[in-house]
Amino acid sequence: MNEKNELEEENETEEVEEAVEEKFTARLKEDAVIVGAEDAQKVYERGFYGEIQDDGTLKLSPVESLLLVERNRLEVLKDNNEVLNFQALTKIFMKSDPNLWLKYLVYRDLRSRGYVVRSGYGGNIDFRLYPRGAKLGTDTSKSLIYIVSEGAPIGLEDLDRVTRLAVSTRKRLTMAVVNRQGEVTYYQVSQVSI
Repeated sequence: MNEKNELEEENETEEVEEAVEEKFTARLKEDAVIVGAEDAQKVYERGFYGEIQDDGTLKLSPVESLLLVERNRLEVLKDNNEVLNFQALTKIFMKSDPNLWLKYLVYRDLRSRGYVVRSGYGGNIDFRLYPRGAKLGTDTSKSLIYIVSEGAPIGLEDLDRVTRLAVSTRKRLTMAVVNRQGEVTYYQVSQVSI
């Protein structure tokens, strides 16, 4: 019982810390959100979000942008200075990526568990997962995340391709299965030779 209370207190402390976090402003540019050069380094250092561009700005992926908006750490503006809320931003991003919501649910879950999560390699590898407390540029990712929706068929060729990629990059393959309620369950996938 004491352990549960300590965990609850830890979560309450994190929520209070998040509440006092500085809120940044960014602009929507096509399918990405751009944080100005004056705030780019701060946003990046506070959670390894986005990629620093040559001009000093920070380019956030759709899932990174949504998480920061949901946590009230980012305000996204259109060119006409209209503020986009979470729902409006989701709708815009889903036009170019119908699987965005699944990716977002997995991304949010992994970030809430303390992991550093970066974009995957493509080819159905949605994310690279770094250990808790990882330092980008120094540490390497340990797992590749392959997202599937519960009940959706998985082609054996796709599964073989992502498994081979994980083996060739010496990383664990983790399948993130999202159920109809939006809950995520993780399974380790490994290659078996017969």
